[in-house]
Amino acid sequence: MIFHDIRRTVKTNMLNAGIDKAHRDMILGHSLQGMDAHYLAPNENSLTQAMDRFTEWLDKQLADASASVDQTVDQDRKNT
Repeated sequence: MIFHDIRRTVKTNMLNAGIDKAHRDMILGHSLQGMDAHYLAPNENSLTQAMDRFTEWLDKQLADASASVDQTVDQDRKNT
């Protein structure tokens, strides 16, 4: 796995979390392109809100995955 793969995964997860393209690009250090560079100006507050939304989404994904793993382990123990 290389750094680019991690950035791609994070950007995809941000999309899944509902973070708009301008905020995804700014958070990941990509420059805004085309008309976005002229008309969009995410500020620190809106970037913080976008990261908070992503963090909440990611925490839920991790909790759901953890609950699933715990159930599988418990079921495996009962079956042995």
